Amino acid sequence: MTGLFLALALVLVASVAHAQMPPEWQAAAQAVIGELERGTPQAQKPWSLEPRQGWRLARAWRQHNNGNVEIILAEYLTFTLLCRDPGCSGETVGGRPYTELAAEMKALRTQQGDSYALVRNVHTWLSSLDDPSGATAKNVAMWSRDPDAVAADVEKANLYALYWILARRQPTSAEQAATFARFALFVQQKAWIGAKCLDISRVATVLGAPPDIESCK
Repeated sequence: MTGLFLALALVLVASVAHAQMPPEWQAAAQAVIGELERGTPQAQKPWSLEPRQGWRLARAWRQHNNGNVEIILAEYLTFTLLCRDPGCSGETVGGRPYTELAAEMKALRTQQGDSYALVRNVHTWLSSLDDPSGATAKNVAMWSRDPDAVAADVEKANLYALYWILARRQPTSAEQAATFARFALFVQQKAWIGAKCLDISRVATVLGAPPDIESCK
């Protein structure tokens, strides 16, 4: 009986610990998003509840889409950025229930047929955009080398579809390209953001270590 109680206690402790946001993730989110906001008015906005809101919304997104809450860092970064701007109070994104975005994402995934077609068509769309910075052409060339990086992972493909939806809502080609690049960095791990190429592949890989954002090699 004592052994049973001990086993139950260990399961409970493990479940509680599992539900907690890794501190490395919060530090990574603030570092990566801070880098994306550098030089913009948004950089002056103080951090508040966004890390916690992003954690809750990412888990809600995952549970709604496939019935579990085992989120990946890319999902957490995505929803933390959305909680920064346009805001996500009450499990909404810019005032819209996240479930509406999930429905749009699923419809787009169905329309595209499979994840590889989705990735190809996103990159074709990006190539058609007028981006004076030149970052988009370099991103498409870099990301197209390994379609598996996104297409072989259903959750990353879901995010790619979401990014396409968010980007296409922007009013100009340059804003569409910039929006997609900011989000795509989270799943591709490398992206040209304007004149900088950021590598976040090791941003939260060492426990207790400060986040590490590198320049692409």
